[in-house]
Amino acid sequence: MNGLTLQINLSPGDVAYAALTVPRLLAAHPGASERLLVVDVCRPQRTAIVDPETRFPEPGFSRRCEQIVAFAESLRQTGAVDRVEVLRPADARFAEWRGLYLRPWLHATHDYGGCALMAYVAAFGLCRSRWLLHYDADMLIHHPPGGDWAAGAAAAIDADPGIIAATPRPSPPLRTAPDAPTRQERLPLRSVESGWLNQWFSTRCFLFDCDRLRACLPLLQGRVYWETLLARLASRGYPRSPETMLFRRMSACARWRLILRQSDTWLLHPARKDGAWLAALPRLLEAVAAGRCPDSQRGIQDLDLASWSEIVAVP
Repeated sequence: MNGLTLQINLSPGDVAYAALTVPRLLAAHPGASERLLVVDVCRPQRTAIVDPETRFPEPGFSRRCEQIVAFAESLRQTGAVDRVEVLRPADARFAEWRGLYLRPWLHATHDYGGCALMAYVAAFGLCRSRWLLHYDADMLIHHPPGGDWAAGAAAAIDADPGIIAATPRPSPPLRTAPDAPTRQERLPLRSVESGWLNQWFSTRCFLFDCDRLRACLPLLQGRVYWETLLARLASRGYPRSPETMLFRRMSACARWRLILRQSDTWLLHPARKDGAWLAALPRLLEAVAAGRCPDSQRGIQDLDLASWSEIVAVP
């Protein structure tokens, strides 16, 4: 698809599984104009609930940083990706991106829970095309051979000026009526021909129209600006997550996210990435690629590994 940047976030926490998941995400979009890896090696800052000394202790954190950068570079050297951008604590580009997308005074690299913030902002800042197709490195995807959900999603966005982003189904499709993206929807949905519209913007996966986004910048305006400023002054819940920032700002701009109705493409997110998940991951990837999943997982975004025991059991 012309004018599309396929971008994947990597961090030290992805070292154990990136070699299994990232090549499959790249293979899902062979027609991308550019394939970009954003590698975040910034150690999360201290917040009211995060102590980096205990949660990201050294020397392990630095060692994993080196490993994930080496992995990303290996993909670049083999031609699997076109560009690798490493985000380091003293990155001079942060000031420009903060001023454009957030506010100059928001100096944190991560949100209050220790999850990525500037890595998502950087993806927009580094994108050279209209369309930014993003995945977190831990996402699992099922799609038909040769299929590319982004092309249909871009056409749907083009047809409706109120839509600014799109995503596949975030869980395996339901087999019961009425159909819905998940069984866990917390915000109202509006059904349209191509899927459903809502105003939650998950950072796990999205196709964003960067041209339309520019009219909504910076993200910290209105209600979310004051929420973030008060949280900063109170040292509580600061910084806000990028999802919250997008949700508040896109709602204020009357912009929507489209969740595609097509049932042959869907995502799955591993909420827990422990030893049992790592051991099962090769078989999980094969099952998801084949479109197999337990009925109890249908309509549920986060992987319930226990329910997959028969499907991923070693013969």
